[in-house]
Amino acid sequence: MKTGLKYTVIGALLIIAQGALDNYVNLSVYVDIALFLFIILMLPYRLGTVPAMLTAFAIGLVVDILGNGIPGLTSSALTAAALCRKGMLAVTVPKDASSKDGHIQMESIGIRRFILYSVPLILVYLTVYILVDNAGFRPAGMFFLRLTASLAVNTAVMAALFAVSIDNRRK
Repeated sequence: MKTGLKYTVIGALLIIAQGALDNYVNLSVYVDIALFLFIILMLPYRLGTVPAMLTAFAIGLVVDILGNGIPGLTSSALTAAALCRKGMLAVTVPKDASSKDGHIQMESIGIRRFILYSVPLILVYLTVYILVDNAGFRPAGMFFLRLTASLAVNTAVMAALFAVSIDNRRK
């Protein structure tokens, strides 16, 4: 399957799964699972910051509509994460993992580098999401507890999605 089509199908399935998760599964008030963040993490390196932010905003709006949250909450947090995406790729992925044309191929970076790349973006997303959701009315301890629990769960989920989605077969 072509890479673009493959990730489009995966993205659509993740958005539908997120809608079902938001509406029918209540894990805890301390854990916010963001399956759709994987779509932003896997955007091609060539895609500029502004198109990535527009894509993130559109995905966030769809998730807000399908979910039962505050309209615009997911959109704002996902857009903030997309703003930092290209910079984090440049910092965490060395040039040896890039292809001949100088563009980084997400499938070739490996799980360890993917985790190093994804953790700061998950942290940006969760920080904005939780701060806007709490609107400053909850104690700092509860904020950090929710941030830590959500970061651990989302990092594991993103690593699992990456491991499942990459094609390990040599061509």
